[in-house]
This record gives sequence, structure tokens and C-alpha cells, in this order.
Amino acid sequence: MKLRERKITVRLTDAERDHLQEQAELVGLKIEPFIRNTILGIQMKPRPQEEWAELLRQTAGISNNVNQIAKKINSGEPVTVEAMRLVLDMQRQLWDKLQEF
Repeated sequence: MKLRERKITVRLTDAERDHLQEQAELVGLKIEPFIRNTILGIQMKPRPQEEWAELLRQTAGISNNVNQIAKKINSGEPVTVEAMRLVLDMQRQLWDKLQEF
């Protein structure tokens, strides 16, 4: 662990402090590590929104269903109309969620 022995004091207005706090929260860091990363020129990306995890889960589910249907078709098995409707319905739900963003 690095020992940080040097301290720098910076005076900020309330608005500047609030802005700094917001920027740090966007990338999921506290203010001090955010400032260190900024000084070192580390490119930080905003932390993904929590809703994205649900979107990713749904996308994975749809992909799994599509793969199962493709496997059946490629093996010569018939695919039910209901299975195809289910996949289309899931795709519509996913598309609706994507448009909310």
C-alpha cells in the first residue's frame, strides 16, 4: 500500500464542491480517488446504471431462447409457433426498455 504523506488543500465554492462530488459519483468513486485518477490522466467512464443489469439479463435470456430455436431448426426439429411468438414478445419488451434509455 502506498503511503500518501503529501496533503494539498484546495478551496472550493459550494457549487464547485457539489460538481466535483457529482463527477466522482458518476464514476463510482469518492472524491480523493477521483482527483488522483484525474491528476494521473486515467480515463474514467461513468458507472453503468443499475437498470442496465436487468437489460443485460433480459438480453441474455432472449439470446438463449433464440439459440435454442436455431439449434432445433438446424437439427430438423419443428419449432412451434408459440415458441416463436414468445421470442418476438421478449424482443418487443427489450426494444421498449432500450427506448426508455
